[in-house]
Amino acid sequence: METLRSDPSTRNSRWTREPVIGRAGAAVAVYPAERDIEIFKLLVRYRYLAADYIHAFLGGNQKALSHRLNLLSRKPNLYLARPHQQRQCADANYRRLIYELDERGSRVLRERGLPHLPRSYHRNFSHELMVAQITASIELGTRANQSVRLITWPEILASENTPRATRESATPASIRVSYSLRGETLSSEITADAQPFGLERTVDGKRSYLFFPGIEADCGTEPIDAGDADRSSIAKKFAAYTAIAEQAIYRSHFGFPNFFVPFVTSSAARTRSMMELLDRLTGGRGSKMFLFKVLPSFTSPDKPPPASGHMLTEPWQRAGFPPLRLDR
Repeated sequence: METLRSDPSTRNSRWTREPVIGRAGAAVAVYPAERDIEIFKLLVRYRYLAADYIHAFLGGNQKALSHRLNLLSRKPNLYLARPHQQRQCADANYRRLIYELDERGSRVLRERGLPHLPRSYHRNFSHELMVAQITASIELGTRANQSVRLITWPEILASENTPRATRESATPASIRVSYSLRGETLSSEITADAQPFGLERTVDGKRSYLFFPGIEADCGTEPIDAGDADRSSIAKKFAAYTAIAEQAIYRSHFGFPNFFVPFVTSSAARTRSMMELLDRLTGGRGSKMFLFKVLPSFTSPDKPPPASGHMLTEPWQRAGFPPLRLDR
């Protein structure tokens, strides 16, 4: 095995893809082992993940994993990439590096007949990273709790409880709905961030279920409310999801027995604004189906939460109703 230099003066910048040079003076080449394949598969499910999230899923020695991720993302290997957008964070040099699957890593999966993703440029890195962190945290929470099982979108699509029309649809996660907002009738196709999922919970021998159309991840880029009916806003989403619930479209489209919509925002102030709006739109009644939680954006000076199941284990706020725990 090639021995690497330990001289700090030869250390590469974390932001380049220059190779690691071994003592013999050659670039260190690595070939995917089974543990690397697990990393690649993880980055298909969650396009962007920081090194600590990858470690939370895979376990083992964190320092050794960070070293391996470094090699996999450098020449001549290039199985992974480190999105350049993460440098927008003011303290990026002191944060865990974020990784995505590169084209060569995707090719390895394709050659093995495994699900893969072509590498492509995505405009809203902050938003997609937030979605990945939320959904990864939920999965980590279910892995650590034997009484809660994650029901994945492929499992839902394969279920006989899911209507045939939805299973055969080209866009099964999208819902067409007509709704009213301040006296105006609107129609939209609603598609949440991330894929629909469910949670199967077993408490004191009793089984219960929660179902979600996905996640609404909010980085503060769209208005809470908008006078222009053609413009996307949180108010329109509240009205559309409320109509889906009132018309029981979640049953006819997904076959879900219940329906909860999680909104994750980048600040506590924005969460309060959303909940106050929902309170006004419902005439002070609030709603038990809308769930709220804060997750600082990656550019925030606030320290990010640990790579854990906190999205499952910590309570979600609700307007007009007590907080909801997803794990009990």
